[in-house]
Amino acid sequence: MPLAASGELLLTVRTESLPSHAGQIAFPGGSLEGGESAEEAALREAQEEVSLPPKIAKPLGRLPAVLSPHGFYVQPVVAWLPDKPALTANPDEVSQILWAPLSELAQSSSWSELRRRGDFERLVWHYPWRDRDVWGLTANVLHELLERCRQARTSGGSR
Repeated sequence: MPLAASGELLLTVRTESLPSHAGQIAFPGGSLEGGESAEEAALREAQEEVSLPPKIAKPLGRLPAVLSPHGFYVQPVVAWLPDKPALTANPDEVSQILWAPLSELAQSSSWSELRRRGDFERLVWHYPWRDRDVWGLTANVLHELLERCRQARTSGGSR
């Protein structure tokens, strides 16, 4: 998930024509290709979805992997962008590019609910933001990122 020096997080709105999660807010991302690391895949997917040049993103690290309700492990990668680049959405995947200020997301009236899918039970976070609902796996990853930011602030960390 790209994080700009301006304190904004890159999010996308998935196109309505996609077979899954159509119209939902999501981070750029996708599946690993042969021999790729999670970092390489994250940068490739961001380039494919929103034309983010991989060379300008500086990977900072990984957040804990998350199991999706469909049984996929998602490995979130956090990358720092020294500047907020001009981006172009790939219309096959992304209908809108959003830059969400972390400060606004952190102050959101977030809430969670317990959801079940078959035998799989999980806590799902929601972050209301500018008349939108960032929820599901995206919000769960966002929640982890915001918690780490809060911990870093209270322990005197730099980010």
